[in-house]
Amino acid sequence: MNDNHFGLAATVRLKEITSSARNRALLHRIKNNDPSLADLGIVHDHLDEFEYDDFDFIFREGDDLSWLGHFIGGNKTLKSLYLWDLGGRDGEQIKRFFIGIQRNKSIKEVYFVDGILNDGFAVMNLPHVTTITCEHQPGCDNAHYFALGLRRCKSLKEYYGLTTAEIVASLSTLPKLEHIRIYSDQRLRRDECVALRELLSNTNQLKDLNLQCMGLEDEGLELLAEGFAHNSSLTDVLNLANNNIGDRGVQALALSLERNESLRHVDLSNENFGALRYNNNIGDKGVGALAESLVHNAALRVLSVSGNTSITGTGVRAISRILQSHKSGLEKLYLDRINLGDDGGKILAGALSINTSLVYLSLCSGSIGDDGLRALAAGLSRNSTLHELDFSGNAALTAAGLHSLKRYFRSPSCALKNLFIFDINLGDEGAYALAIVLRQNKSLQRLKFHARGITSKGWKAFLILLCDKSSPNRLYLSNHTLIELGEWFHDGSAPTIVGNWLGINKRSQNRNFAAKSKILHFFPDLDMVPLFQWDLKFIPLVNSWFRTISSSNVDFAAVIRNRELTAIYKFVSGLPLLVVDGFKCSVTQQRQRIRAKICELEEGFVL
Repeated sequence: MNDNHFGLAATVRLKEITSSARNRALLHRIKNNDPSLADLGIVHDHLDEFEYDDFDFIFREGDDLSWLGHFIGGNKTLKSLYLWDLGGRDGEQIKRFFIGIQRNKSIKEVYFVDGILNDGFAVMNLPHVTTITCEHQPGCDNAHYFALGLRRCKSLKEYYGLTTAEIVASLSTLPKLEHIRIYSDQRLRRDECVALRELLSNTNQLKDLNLQCMGLEDEGLELLAEGFAHNSSLTDVLNLANNNIGDRGVQALALSLERNESLRHVDLSNENFGALRYNNNIGDKGVGALAESLVHNAALRVLSVSGNTSITGTGVRAISRILQSHKSGLEKLYLDRINLGDDGGKILAGALSINTSLVYLSLCSGSIGDDGLRALAAGLSRNSTLHELDFSGNAALTAAGLHSLKRYFRSPSCALKNLFIFDINLGDEGAYALAIVLRQNKSLQRLKFHARGITSKGWKAFLILLCDKSSPNRLYLSNHTLIELGEWFHDGSAPTIVGNWLGINKRSQNRNFAAKSKILHFFPDLDMVPLFQWDLKFIPLVNSWFRTISSSNVDFAAVIRNRELTAIYKFVSGLPLLVVDGFKCSVTQQRQRIRAKICELEEGFVL
C-alpha cells in the first residue's frame, strides 16, 4: 500500500480535510515546516479545550488521518510524536496514517498512549525513530499487530513499554537496540521470561535492562540468568528492584555474572514508595553470592540492595569485600533499610578506611546508633573520596554520636560535600554538636536535616559557626564553605540571619573571599599596627586584598573603595618617618649608582 496523496497535495484545501480552524492551523504549520513546532500530539476529543496543549491535533469527525500522515511524512522539523488512543480508530485509517509518516526522517521519539491496538499497527514502519514508548495495554488478540510493525523499526535504540512474548521476540531482531524498560499491570509470565532469556542470549548490543516491579520471582530470574550467562553486551544498568526475588534467584544471577566484568549498575532493592505488590527478600546467602561474583568486576559503579531487611552484618561483611578489593571502582552504594546496626557500621568502617573509589554512601534507616557512628567516623577519617553521606532515619543517634564526627570532619583528608540526617531528633544539643564538629571543616557544603526541635539557641550555634565576630581572627576561622543548612527546601526553618551568611558563602568565589567579606562587614577599621613589621612592602598586599573583595562580592562593593583608602592612609600615617626615610634612601642610592658609573668611565678613559 503506497501513499497516493502526492498528486493532490498541491491543490488540496486544508478546510476539506480538517474539522476545525485549530487543526487547520496546526496542519499548515506541519506542511510548511514551522521550526517552532518540534512536538506533535494526536489526541481524541475528550477534554475541555483549555486542557489541550498548543501542539495537540484534536481528532474529530471530519479529520483525515491519511492526509495528516502524508504531511507529517514530508515534515523536517518535528522531533517527537505523541499518539493518544490511536488504536481506537478505524484500522484502515491507521494503516494509511503509518504509510504516510514512514517517509519522515526528523522524528526520533514516538509515544503510544492509552487505548488498545488494532490491525492497522501491522504496517507500522518507523525506520528513523530511535525511541518508542508504548503505554497501550496490548491484549492477547492484537499485540501481534504491534509486534509485526515493531520489527521494521530498524533504527530503534530505546524501548519503554508494555510487553508480550511476541513483542520481546520482535525486539530481539532490532540491530541497534540498547535500552529496554518493560512494565506491565501484571507479573511477567513464563513465556515472556523465556523470550527475554532468548533475547539476552542472542543480542550483542543491549546495554540496559530495566525490569523493575515485574514480579519475576526466583523462577523467572533463574530463566533470565541462563541468558545473562551468554551475554557480554549488558554494561550499563540491570534493574531488578521489587520483583519478589529471594536468595535462590540471586544465587542463580550471581553464577551467571561471574564472567561479566563490564556491568556498571546492579539494583536489587525494594523501593520505598507506595503500596508495591512485589518485594525482594534477599538475605545474607544471596548477597554473599552476589558480592563474590562482583568483587572482581572493576567496572561496577553502583550497587543497591536497599530494603532487603533480611540482610544482617554477615551480608554487610560480604559487601565490604567489594569495597576492600584493589580492583573496586564502586562509586555509589545503597544500604538503606537493612538490618545494619552498630556491628554493620563497624564492619563498613574498616572497608571505608582503605577504599579509594566510593563517592556516595546511603545508610538510611539502618538501625545505626552512636557506637556504629563512632566506628564509621574513625574509618572515614582516613577516607579521601566520599562526597555524599546519608544517615537519615537512624533515630537512635544522639548528640554524643554526632560529636564523634569531629574526628572525620577535622581530618585533612575529609572530602565530604553533602550530609543528610533527616528524621533524627536533633534538638539544640544536636545542633551544638554539629556546629562544633564543623568549625574547622573546609569541604562540607550542604547539611540537610529536619529543623523541628531546634530553638533559637541551637540556631545561634550555627550562626557562630558561620560568623564568629568576636575577633577578626575568629571570624577568619569561621566556616565559609557551607551554603545550605536545614530543610530540603527554603521554608523559613533557618533564621534569616543564618540564611544571609550562607548566601555570602554561596556567592563568593572561594572561602577566602567569603572570609574577607565577613571581616570587612564587622571590622570596617582594621588595626594596622600589627602590620608595621612589614614596612612599605605591605601596601601592595593591602591594595590587592581589597581589590579581590571588590570584584567578587557586589554586596560590599560600594563601600570597599573607601575602606581601602582609609586602611592605606592609616598604615602610611603610622609610619611617616619611614616613608620620608624611604624616599631619601631611594634618592641617595640613585646618586651613588651614578657616581660609581662615572668613576668606571674615567678609569676606562685613563687606560
